[in-house]
Amino acid sequence: MLAREIEDFIVQTVTAAGTRTKYRRPLVGFASADDPRWQELRRIAEPSHLLPQDLLPEARTVVAFFLPFAEEIVRANREADGTAPAWATAYLETNALINQIVQELIARLGKRGIRAAGQPATYNWDPVTLISRWSHKSAAAVAGLGTFGLHRMLITDAGCAGRCGSLVIDAEVPPTSRPHVERCLYFYDGSCTYCVDACPVQALRPAPFGQMNLDKWACHAHLRDVVKPQLGADCCGKCAVGPCALASAVK
Repeated sequence: MLAREIEDFIVQTVTAAGTRTKYRRPLVGFASADDPRWQELRRIAEPSHLLPQDLLPEARTVVAFFLPFAEEIVRANREADGTAPAWATAYLETNALINQIVQELIARLGKRGIRAAGQPATYNWDPVTLISRWSHKSAAAVAGLGTFGLHRMLITDAGCAGRCGSLVIDAEVPPTSRPHVERCLYFYDGSCTYCVDACPVQALRPAPFGQMNLDKWACHAHLRDVVKPQLGADCCGKCAVGPCALASAVK
């Protein structure tokens, strides 16, 4: 079964990665390339957001995966005054690992006559709007891996501390079921604003679901001007190490 083969390959690649970064078990999901939510992304996120068919005209399925960081990386970033070096290393190594997984999957599937295409793990966003034309987090949401939290991160059953990747293929794989399960405590009962309080530049604010609550430019400036010169990675992650870091915060 193709779905199982893809999942096994991703899990095995992460297990054998040899990175300093340690991971928990990856999550993998699938969505139809014709799912109406792809068009909806153009309405709610970015009018120029790419459709699966823009990446691969014959696209039939979107494969999305989430690589969750090990608990010690979350703990290090939670306890550090600024961004922990371990978190910066995880960001860089995981981006490279995602790119490796996508490229190797494209090659492996190609040998079976299955065409595939992907996008880089990061730096595929518009420098003016700071919006990705292909959002791996949104792809993972459509593929049933999680729901968005107040911090605009995807909260999966393994939490939000990790990185998403995706690719499109011209083979049909049954979509992952995605019953809506609220995983963000703020959206569930208003009881948690950890991410808002943790942001070093106050770029987040409480707001109803679907309402813009992130000052992307303040966040980006902090990553570019403060964190990257110090650690060589434009990441922060202080909003991603709260109650929803390792699992759904809603029990």
